[in-house]
Amino acid sequence: MGYPLPPSAEQIQEYFVNVPAPAANTFEIALVLGGTVAAGAYTAGAMDFLVEALDEWTSLRNAANPDPSVPPHRTILKLITGTSGGGVCAGVLARALAFDFPHVTRATDPTLTETGNPLYDLWVNDLSLNGFLTTSDIAQKRFVSLLNGATIDAAADAGVAFTAPNWRPRSWIADPLRVILTLTNLFGIPYLTKLSAAASEFEESFVDHADFARFGVVYPGRPFPQPRPDEFVLSFGTDRFPQALDWPSFGEFAKGTSAFPLGFPARSLVRPMEHYRWRTAVLPGDGTAAFPTTVQPLVPDWAELASGNGQTVPSDYHFLVVDGGATDNEPIELARTSLSGVLGRNPRDARTANRGVLLIDPFAGETGLGPASPLALPQLVWPIVQGLVQQTRYDTSDIMLALDDTVSSRFLIAPVSASVSGGKAIASAGFGAFIGFACRAFTRYDYLLGRANAQSYLKRTFLLDAENPIFDTWPAALKNSPDFRVVDANGRAFLPIIPLMGKAKIPESLDAWPKGKLDPESYRDAIENRFGALVKYEGAGGLLSGVAAWAIAHLGQKGVADLVIDAMGKALQDWKLK
Repeated sequence: MGYPLPPSAEQIQEYFVNVPAPAANTFEIALVLGGTVAAGAYTAGAMDFLVEALDEWTSLRNAANPDPSVPPHRTILKLITGTSGGGVCAGVLARALAFDFPHVTRATDPTLTETGNPLYDLWVNDLSLNGFLTTSDIAQKRFVSLLNGATIDAAADAGVAFTAPNWRPRSWIADPLRVILTLTNLFGIPYLTKLSAAASEFEESFVDHADFARFGVVYPGRPFPQPRPDEFVLSFGTDRFPQALDWPSFGEFAKGTSAFPLGFPARSLVRPMEHYRWRTAVLPGDGTAAFPTTVQPLVPDWAELASGNGQTVPSDYHFLVVDGGATDNEPIELARTSLSGVLGRNPRDARTANRGVLLIDPFAGETGLGPASPLALPQLVWPIVQGLVQQTRYDTSDIMLALDDTVSSRFLIAPVSASVSGGKAIASAGFGAFIGFACRAFTRYDYLLGRANAQSYLKRTFLLDAENPIFDTWPAALKNSPDFRVVDANGRAFLPIIPLMGKAKIPESLDAWPKGKLDPESYRDAIENRFGALVKYEGAGGLLSGVAAWAIAHLGQKGVADLVIDAMGKALQDWKLK
């Protein structure tokens, strides 16, 4: 292909600025699934309940002879953005929404290793520390991470290949459902910018590593308009769509967004070079006609990849990625602008709001501070990782808007259990949120908590003013029904965006807090074997084997195991799980 031209002003207007308004009596949702590590079980549980609640309500509303006690408005899921473990959840959900699958509650047998629910099976049954500590990768001369990524490969492959006996049409899904996965692109996207200095002009280059990939999902029997030029298309039948991508290849992107740096393998991906023509930046104006706010294309500088006199660049772009959370751990802006356009704003007042971003975040709440005094180099590694993750988790304005009760375009489902909230409310948060992989009882508890919190949130918080036009078709008796009407301390009445109907009305319950369910000593042999194998690895060496060799040389295999087991024990103590 020749050197690509940037999109025209008309194309920018079509794909980035102009967004159709929601239909009458309809609320549109963009779901944001942030970074999780093992706490992805909480996110998965919350999503499981959202699906069940929407299914129960819409099946009653769409019945041939609908009951007048069923709220008649509509709620549409327009987009899912995800990063890291949230990206894996997004990928699995995108596939699963085509099928009828069982929902997991406390009544589900905890000994089942296959429930038929792809979200639960992945996070509770398939991902385990035992699998991460095996040495099959080293034996096959594929040592690329401190932990074995084979378990992630198998779980992700199963998730994006999920099938069930029956299709499940879901009218609450947009046509198409769009999915965006964030990626930390180690190769990078080069840009060239003209800068002015004194009376001259010169060019400055920079490389962007905060990347993302777009997908449009077309469900069986559903219409699908012309796709965006910068997205892949996923489908379930034999029909061929432009820009089609198969599900196993989609699974590679899901693995890429969750490739925790050094801990899990980085992923090699490929996509059309064309996708990078469709990146833009908003240039703020000063409110005058002379300097309006504009949207400008970001033009990649592919000079290093171009060849020949015609400046030909390859059709495909090959790149290496790690965890999307390293550069964007809460992709709220991608979700917001999918609803409003890059120059628009979603109405915030509860009386007028018709679109909103719903963030599911297992780590919302108070976060511990890092070190304040100098540390030895090995002790600095984890604080640096944590600092980078925390910094990419939120923009300050996102926190303020999501927690502001007067803003009805940003919503946040976060862990709450008894008198505890945030990370301390979930069992999987300790040991850098890896502890959940060591104990199924922890991830199961978090999954059920996600369901319970989602149910409570839909009933008590995910509301709009009763005078909002989306409720105009509600009969007066329904608006006054105690099943739906919530009145605040000022006497203001609210109604639910997603009403709880049918089975979704049954109160969710939890397992007992999983205290005493994990003995870290049970992992001693596996830890020693893994680190021992890393030191003996005869491959190219490098940072990872150097870290392992340093640890063994200074601590010995037993010392390394002691260090890890002590850290796990401290996490159990801190979370009252011991």
